[in-house]
Amino acid sequence: MKIKFIHIIFTIFISLKILAVVYTNYINGFNISSITSSNISSHSNNFISNDSIFNILISAKLLSDSTFVKSIDLNKIESKVLEIPYIDKVSSSIDIQSNFSLEIVEKKPIIDLKDYDFYLSEKGERIPRIENKKLNIKSFFGKIDSIVFYDLAYLAKYINNDNFFIEHIKYIYADSTSFYFSVNDYKYQVKLGNLNNYENKLKKYKGFYAAKVNTDLLKNFNKLDLNFNNQVIAQKK
Repeated sequence: MKIKFIHIIFTIFISLKILAVVYTNYINGFNISSITSSNISSHSNNFISNDSIFNILISAKLLSDSTFVKSIDLNKIESKVLEIPYIDKVSSSIDIQSNFSLEIVEKKPIIDLKDYDFYLSEKGERIPRIENKKLNIKSFFGKIDSIVFYDLAYLAKYINNDNFFIEHIKYIYADSTSFYFSVNDYKYQVKLGNLNNYENKLKKYKGFYAAKVNTDLLKNFNKLDLNFNNQVIAQKK
């Protein structure tokens, strides 16, 4: 009998606790949350300001300076922010004190396509260029099929993550048949061909360079071709 009584008391306690949470959430829904651009945090390259994002959400009538918590649609807010071409990821939340927060991550540019009006992100996505904005990334010259953007972005990422290549390669370019890169220390051009197996091609070049750099041979070359298995074909001036 005593055990049954304790069970009833415990059940009542849990039920009251649930009702309290439900009631608190209901009441909080009618709270007014004061929202400004300071509610937005970003991991960014400063392509777009928090003020600009806030104004976009206000214009879309998804936020206002003072907003009922229950009227804030987090899914719509996140979808709207992701329409901005500079944004990679977004997450939003409302805490138990009815404070709204929005966290964004901008796309990371990895290569500047000089013959287009955009950069490529690490994932091969387009990022609209901002004039006069200086970025410490490699440049690419030439017109290519958009289907190759993904591979080109990963080539640039590989170069950026390699201590030798990030300093050694000056820029990348392409003609109608092949990709090439120019180097900082010598006047020769390096032919990659297509972007298949670019890692193996670059490793092969690095080995070739290491074997020749302490000689006078490199300054005599006009072009190096990486399109042959296990060898680098050098063309003299």
